[in-house]
Amino acid sequence: MDPVVSIRPLLAVTVAGLAALAVLLLNKRERLRDLVSPLAAIAMFAIVVSMAPTVLAGGTVELRLFEILPGIDFAFRVDALGMVFATVSSLLWIVAAIYSVGYMRHLNEHAQTRFFACFASSLAAAAGGAFAANLFTLVIFYEVLSLVTYPLVYHHEDEEGWRGSRKYLVYLMGASKSALLAALALTYHIAGSLDFVAGGLLAGSDASAALLTVVYFCYLFGFAKAAVMPMHAWLPAAMVAPTPVSALLHAVAVVKMGVFCVLRVVFHVFGPG
Repeated sequence: MDPVVSIRPLLAVTVAGLAALAVLLLNKRERLRDLVSPLAAIAMFAIVVSMAPTVLAGGTVELRLFEILPGIDFAFRVDALGMVFATVSSLLWIVAAIYSVGYMRHLNEHAQTRFFACFASSLAAAAGGAFAANLFTLVIFYEVLSLVTYPLVYHHEDEEGWRGSRKYLVYLMGASKSALLAALALTYHIAGSLDFVAGGLLAGSDASAALLTVVYFCYLFGFAKAAVMPMHAWLPAAMVAPTPVSALLHAVAVVKMGVFCVLRVVFHVFGPG
């Protein structure tokens, strides 16, 4: 089945991104601001679900935006694995958004506009990662997710919050800047491309087993959001955040993004074999 070229993957990301912008613009109008996230979550879920028939029929939805380097594009591709992650995260965003409004109002939390804007931005990054067509696009959205969730972790702005957020950023950004970038460079050197390939981009390559093993573990620890030992200590430290953020970190976006990235590497970079 030929790929379907559609703007819908970009729309799913854009809806959440525009929601974050709308939250910032409606800072003084709290009732309207609080409606933005639930409505955007429903719209994003509808866009994601609209691509399900194509994926269930064995096809893919693709959108290529621009080329960075030969063999490296900024592009989207919706396949079965990405559809599962995007569907789960967008559906849970509806629940989390509704709960967050009541939680923040009841406790009269400070910086609510920042909170809702970062929350929406994190879902835009999660959707972008789910629909990434290659490692380059995936890592871009992975990094964006780390940055926009950082203010959520230090939301209370007390000593415990700052300490937890520092560990959060050091682990996630440190791992990605060292192990993950090394893995990307080695993959591009071996394969000449960063595109996801059914059966594995590196399957059948003439690289040594030792080198491929090193690359694999660079990915495993570089995607530190998966919280695989010893790159797991950031997770309990980040639980100083408000309850909706803890739900976001565990169930909706952050940890699931790490696990999703590892699955991408297993299935479409190395191959199940």
